[in-house]
Amino acid sequence: MPDIHVTFTNGYGESRQYQIWDLERDPNVPPEIFSGYLDTDQTTEPLPIHSNDCGASRVAYQRSDGPHQVVDSLSEGDNVRMD
Repeated sequence: MPDIHVTFTNGYGESRQYQIWDLERDPNVPPEIFSGYLDTDQTTEPLPIHSNDCGASRVAYQRSDGPHQVVDSLSEGDNVRMD
């Protein structure tokens, strides 16, 4: 399946560093698709995320001072507001 494109927004309230991984491309060693700082309400450019044969896409993200979180059921053009 082709990649979908999803944006991610810092919803924390302060500038923080985030890491985002594509869990569908290789669940054993998911590639990092973003690592960097986002200001409050700043959004990434659309990031390519692999879509599996069933059309499902999943990512994990982590704020530098927060827990590891998984987001399921992503679709083309979605925006994920990260805590």
